[in-house]
Amino acid sequence: MVLNAEDIMSPIPSPLPEDLDVASATKLMAKDHRGYVLVGENGTIKGIVTEWDFVSKVMAAGINPEKVKLGEIMSTDIRSIPEDTPTKKVTVIMSKNGIRRILVGRNGKFVGIITSRDILRIFEDYVENVENVAGKYGLL
Repeated sequence: MVLNAEDIMSPIPSPLPEDLDVASATKLMAKDHRGYVLVGENGTIKGIVTEWDFVSKVMAAGINPEKVKLGEIMSTDIRSIPEDTPTKKVTVIMSKNGIRRILVGRNGKFVGIITSRDILRIFEDYVENVENVAGKYGLL
């Protein structure tokens, strides 16, 4: 059975406004156990801010996160894939581009997101299935 992006994607969190300060956004990231926030308004996603953006563009630069807005540090080059993209291709795209998150689209709208955590989850399921099959035939 081939899994596609739509089978492993997570729901998209509500985008935060561009004028929200970074300190508030990082508190939401911590509360939601996410390493990113999406930035936009009225259902439109304009960018993404990751924990790396926070560390490299704010903290390492010695800037007060309460004085910086998400719109100032967000990445606007958002990668996306169609929902029917096979997971093998998803992993290749993420690996070759050095990205840990990719949005999933359907009919011109973003409907989900795949993170490296989602990829690890399906890998864990795969290993478990292999172990079960191998165990049935005494191969372990």
